[in-house]
Order: sequence, then structure tokens, then C-alpha cells
Amino acid sequence: MKSLPHYLIDGTTLSAQQRNGFRGTTYTVHLPRRLKLQAGIRNSELAQLLRTQGAATAAVITACNPAGSPLPATKNKARHAALATAIKQLKLRCLPAERQAGNDGDASDEAFFILNISGAQAEALLMEFDQHALLWCNQFGPPELMLHPLVRQRGP
Repeated sequence: MKSLPHYLIDGTTLSAQQRNGFRGTTYTVHLPRRLKLQAGIRNSELAQLLRTQGAATAAVITACNPAGSPLPATKNKARHAALATAIKQLKLRCLPAERQAGNDGDASDEAFFILNISGAQAEALLMEFDQHALLWCNQFGPPELMLHPLVRQRGP
């Protein structure tokens, strides 16, 4: 499967600091054994999981704290439920995941690892839930970051 260069972080005009900030975010897929993922770092367990699930692609996305603005736990929980509904409406399967807390002390966010999602579907969810980025995965390369169109244009 081809990469999606017009969606991904390397096709943007972010500063090195912004790019490193996004790339430093880690994601965890909750399986019997936790699968840690990070942009740019190849993971053989990811490729095996995708093959086992019969998926060519996947994305890790959260709905919490839109546009990087912290929300109360109750609002984040409601947004997470709305994301679950949106995934169900797309008739896609998913596994529980999370976006790990960064170094600046923010909390980890509940997320979903969505199987067989297309680039267009991933970008639509990214925009609908106003997230800066999601982690795009395929069987053939390391995970990559997909950025919100406005972030691609002007930075976070």
C-alpha cells in the first residue's frame, strides 16, 4: 500500500521543534500485551498485528482535547463515545488504544486503533474531532503522522 505523502508530516512546513514534538508522541494499542507505537519507528509486532487482523492499514486517533485544548474528563468521555459511534457508522473494526502523555505533564488520552481505514476516512475523523494529528500505520513501513489540514498549512 502506498504512503499518503500529502497527508503526512514530512510534507508540511513545520519547524523542526514542532515536527519533533509531534514525532515524540507515543501511542499504545491495548492487546493482551501492550503494543507501543511511535512515528518513524518500524515495529514488527505492528505488521504482524495488521496481518493477523487482515488489515492493510490502521490509524490511532483520539477525540479528547480538541485542537490541543484541555477539556474536563466528562466532555472527553462524551467525545470518545462520539468517536466510537463515528467508527461504527463507517463499519470499521477497532481496538482500544491511547495517546500517551507527553513530557509536559499532560494526561494520556483514550483512543482507538482503527483497522482498514482509508486515508480519506482518517482525515475526515481528524477534522471532525479537531485533532492536530493521528498515527497512520501500514504493514510495509514505520507508522507516520497524519496532520490536520490547518496544522499542515500553518502549524499548531
